[in-house]
Amino acid sequence: MHTPHPEWIPVLHLQRFSAVEDGMHVEATGRPSAPATPIMTFRADELLGMQVVLHGQEDVAFPLSELKRAIALAEAEVHPESFYD
Repeated sequence: MHTPHPEWIPVLHLQRFSAVEDGMHVEATGRPSAPATPIMTFRADELLGMQVVLHGQEDVAFPLSELKRAIALAEAEVHPESFYD
């Protein structure tokens, strides 16, 4: 479920960091209400490959390839007339 008025982030702030025993990560932050709180993290797993972790009440992880697939579909199918008032 989405919120009708999500917090708008005009520019994501990206930073790399190394997690102990977990390799290099890239983290996206930039919420005006919580600038240092991560929104999503990109990480590599030896068995599962490149992953995206969305941070919220409950973190959700999925393959980077699935995010790319969702973006491609959105770019092809989302049009202004599909937005709600």
